[in-house]
Amino acid sequence: MHRMVHPTDTLGMAAAGLAVAAASLTAFGLRQRRYEGWQCWVAALWLTALGLVASAAAAALLAQALGTALLLQWPVCALVGLRRFHPRQALPGRAWADWGVLAGASLLAAGATLAGPGAQGLGAAAWLGLHLYVATVLFMGPAGREFTPVQCLAATVAAAGLVPALLGLAGADTVHPALAQGAAAALGGVVLAFVAITLVCERTERQLRDSRRRLRVLANVDTLTQVPNRRHFRELAEHALRRDEPGTAALLIFDVDHFKQINDLFGHAAGDRALALVSSAMLDHLRAHDVPGRQGGDEFVLLLRRTAARDAMRVAGRIVHEVQRRAPLQQLPTVSLSFGVVQVGLGESVAAAMRRADQALYEAKRQGRSRAVAAIGNEDRPVFAESQRLGLIAA
Repeated sequence: MHRMVHPTDTLGMAAAGLAVAAASLTAFGLRQRRYEGWQCWVAALWLTALGLVASAAAAALLAQALGTALLLQWPVCALVGLRRFHPRQALPGRAWADWGVLAGASLLAAGATLAGPGAQGLGAAAWLGLHLYVATVLFMGPAGREFTPVQCLAATVAAAGLVPALLGLAGADTVHPALAQGAAAALGGVVLAFVAITLVCERTERQLRDSRRRLRVLANVDTLTQVPNRRHFRELAEHALRRDEPGTAALLIFDVDHFKQINDLFGHAAGDRALALVSSAMLDHLRAHDVPGRQGGDEFVLLLRRTAARDAMRVAGRIVHEVQRRAPLQQLPTVSLSFGVVQVGLGESVAAAMRRADQALYEAKRQGRSRAVAAIGNEDRPVFAESQRLGLIAA
């Protein structure tokens, strides 16, 4: 006849080991950002360790009943913690139902312990039912790489419920029921600790990646106008010129006429609205592969790929028309723009083309503003080949 293993020493060692895991998880949480649900996971580990200590009290039947009830709580605490940790990825069911299942199973298991060996099957059924409930909810949750640790936890919960329950229902006399349940709960607690740390670290890593992505956007995009800033425009424009056939792009530099008067007479908020309006109108008339940018202040730059200078003049006219159409809706006075337009030469850099376009812009200002002027020739000897009036002149 086989001799039953006495659980006291084994459960005591398991309690000590789980207490170390609970302390480590608690310390980890104190050093990291504590997300919703973290408290449930820490509580699950400490309560399980306490349950192991109570279950080891072989001479106290009431303590064993309390220990059995405490050993049942960790799957439900883990589940409720996951519901709080992933509030937008809803798991099936509700937290109140989880607590209801825990209360019912705990009463049955504790009552079976107090009733003695004859009610061992009832306690095993309560143990199995609770674990399978939690495992089923976790398995029915969202899929994907983010939830792989949750699926591992679900498998652990199912195994922790099946093995002790099958031993109890089979009436096995080689392993004490409290030992089987305590070992399963201790193993589940350790797995829960690893899963909790994994989930927190993965979320922290994702948030860091998102923060870096936002910082890159802030470093590259002008926040007011939502177009690339001066540095990023040059990077994008140089890349575009390398990909296209040489000499096929047109470059425009333009600014808002009398922008200082808008700020002085109507306030800086109106000036900001004017800049945002110009940017929006420009973006609405661009193709996906064109490159806009803000040089700073009220000056913008635009690279039109595979476009002739004459067509770029027409684009300038459409932008001005859209700006002046929308200005009254933004409680703005008449807004006019002046443009300098050049055809990017063979092998010409963006910086060189911008200097020539800037010369054409100054010529547009000299001719009275609210117009587009195209420049040909080199930077030292520019020739202003075409001048076109655009819209109304701002007062």
